[in-house]
Amino acid sequence: MKRRIALLISLMVALGAGVAAPANAAPVTLTVWSYGNVFQTKLLNAYKAANPTVTIKIKKSDMDSNHQNLRNALRTTSVPDIAALEVSYIGEFRNYDAYFKDLNTMTPSASTIKNDFLGWRWSQGVSPAGKVIGIPTDVGGLAVAYRRDLFAAAGLPTNRTDVAKLWPTWSQFIQTGVNYKKNTGKAFIDTAGTVFAAALNQGTQRYYTSGGSLVYRTNGSVSSAFNTAAQAVTSGNAPGKYEGGIGTKTGQFSSGWGTGLQRGTFAVVLAPAWMLDYIKQQAPRTSGKWDVAKAPGSYGNIGGSQLAIPKNAKNPQAAWDFIRWYLAPAQQLTVFKSYGQFPTIESLYDNSSVTGYKDSFFNNAPIGSIYVASVTGVHNIPTGKKDRIIDTTFGQAISRVMLGKQSSSAAWTQALTDIKKSIGQ
Repeated sequence: MKRRIALLISLMVALGAGVAAPANAAPVTLTVWSYGNVFQTKLLNAYKAANPTVTIKIKKSDMDSNHQNLRNALRTTSVPDIAALEVSYIGEFRNYDAYFKDLNTMTPSASTIKNDFLGWRWSQGVSPAGKVIGIPTDVGGLAVAYRRDLFAAAGLPTNRTDVAKLWPTWSQFIQTGVNYKKNTGKAFIDTAGTVFAAALNQGTQRYYTSGGSLVYRTNGSVSSAFNTAAQAVTSGNAPGKYEGGIGTKTGQFSSGWGTGLQRGTFAVVLAPAWMLDYIKQQAPRTSGKWDVAKAPGSYGNIGGSQLAIPKNAKNPQAAWDFIRWYLAPAQQLTVFKSYGQFPTIESLYDNSSVTGYKDSFFNNAPIGSIYVASVTGVHNIPTGKKDRIIDTTFGQAISRVMLGKQSSSAAWTQALTDIKKSIGQ
């Protein structure tokens, strides 16, 4: 795992070390289309300080709108210099490689940094024709954030090692949730439907084969993850009631979700690394009450982004200079320690700044070592053009089960029909 840049990591004592920010002499304005927390102000300010002639303008939309806008713009000249692509969309956009710069043809070539990155995340930005269209910003990983105080009140262990022993499997995780709800009268997890993606991404295949064939109907991992999620959204309900199973009916990132985090409406959140910062933002007064334990199955991944340069970008070289700087080891380390987004530079997984990192908000949980373990077991799952549509349709089906509108088998059958109508296959 140790790469040639490992020797440089120990020398990183200040933001910007490791890869020097290029000094662009001519004034240039980089337009960036993004979503969520892909870009962080601290690093943008550092780049600006090193490059006073560079102005960075970020257009931030919600995730689906960001990708819809890009899809509509790619065939025109009204494109950004840099586009952030989420992994649920990368299977679509990597098939549009004619509309993106092949980063292997840039100066210097992307091939010079390829071996520094986590292999399966790098592969997600490579088109079927072998063109590199996106460099991975972060990897989600998977763990469970839980409220120690609420666990104690429910008679559950609070030590993270003992907590992880409660749920080596998803069925045991759900049963823990049922017991918690029975003992407390409260929901166990924020949204039980999140179990679907978490369980599915622990396999070797989702909706497509590596050759691009659709297998969402026949892949047993999909139906198994669906049935597990259906169990999670129905288990623990009172007879004749549809209460969200072991979770609430509140959508993640809604105002009610933030309120729930603060008030202890639920005790658990399935947490890729980037989720931890959202918990901090939404519930700052709960610092010290949280902890982090291994997820069922011990590894997994939800989310992550790639940075791409559209073919018609006005400032492709300046955009590439910025991407290389922003995703260099020093900057990825800073983003992890400041904002929780887990790095895609593989040599950092051996570095004590990551492996020894603890977060006081989460009761000094060894965040670094937990997420290193969670990402190193993940398989390179093939992606495809219609991943996002299929994800959304299965999510809607699970919601119908949760609301008591359909049985799990009926919801599954309708989901297959709806997907075929949407994508024609």
